[in-house]
Amino acid sequence: MSASSPPAASYYDVRLEAGECLLDDLRQRCGLKRDDLLERKVAGLIRQRPQATLFSWLDDLRDRPANQAEWLAIVDAVTIHETYFFRDPNQLEVLRQVLLPEQIAACIAADQRRITVWSAGCASGEEAYSVAILLLEALGDAGENPSDWHLDVLGTDVSAVMVDVARAAVYGGPGLDSFRQLPPEHGSSFVPDRASKKRRGVHRDVRALVRFEQHNLVDSLPPVTAVDIALCRNVFIYLDGSAQERAVGLLRTALRPGGDLLLGVTDRLPVGCGFERSATGTAVIYRKQGGST
Repeated sequence: MSASSPPAASYYDVRLEAGECLLDDLRQRCGLKRDDLLERKVAGLIRQRPQATLFSWLDDLRDRPANQAEWLAIVDAVTIHETYFFRDPNQLEVLRQVLLPEQIAACIAADQRRITVWSAGCASGEEAYSVAILLLEALGDAGENPSDWHLDVLGTDVSAVMVDVARAAVYGGPGLDSFRQLPPEHGSSFVPDRASKKRRGVHRDVRALVRFEQHNLVDSLPPVTAVDIALCRNVFIYLDGSAQERAVGLLRTALRPGGDLLLGVTDRLPVGCGFERSATGTAVIYRKQGGST
């Protein structure tokens, strides 16, 4: 759809067309699935702009790369970043009791003490830190010293603002609490924040394993390769069909042969996409088949 301004149109028609343009751009650049909530948020953004400059603003946006600050601000405004520590505990239990011990044992047998985990669409980082906590516990159970290993837990999100929050590694305060389902046994992984008694920071031993980058799942290249375990949970529900296919391809490229993928509890991959589906307990795991591409 062209962003050229229509002739002599009503206030409502101009803003409606501008909203359609922005919705289309968000679909193409970020793969965002159109729904009522996204339409309302886009309409709110459009109302904030002067009508006379709406289409010149949209034309200017289209000339900018998707990782430019104004685009990232728009993505921040229209996406949902709700998450918390140890979300979907059934899946994480399988990760803790099955996948991580298997991976650690395989690394020890091969005398290659290296594990790479990618938390894709991690929002404010709680999932990535949760995985790092479980990884340290699993290594302890195996009698391994983490300092003898090369451990890399990468968290990525399309929102640069959320990536900054994740890097700060301090949580709590008003609103939805990141600790609302924190198992008591993991409390020692957090320390009081010096600036606020209502907030807690991630322990430095956990933070040392985790890094964060801004990344779009519909990009052409993954931010990391040779990944042993990837998590992309509660992300596909925001992507349209085409974007989901691109994201699956990207995740497959990132994973090593035999690497495991954990999706949201309602997500399913189609047959023939390069993954083998298996059910472990109450969690569904997808294992990469074949070669590296």
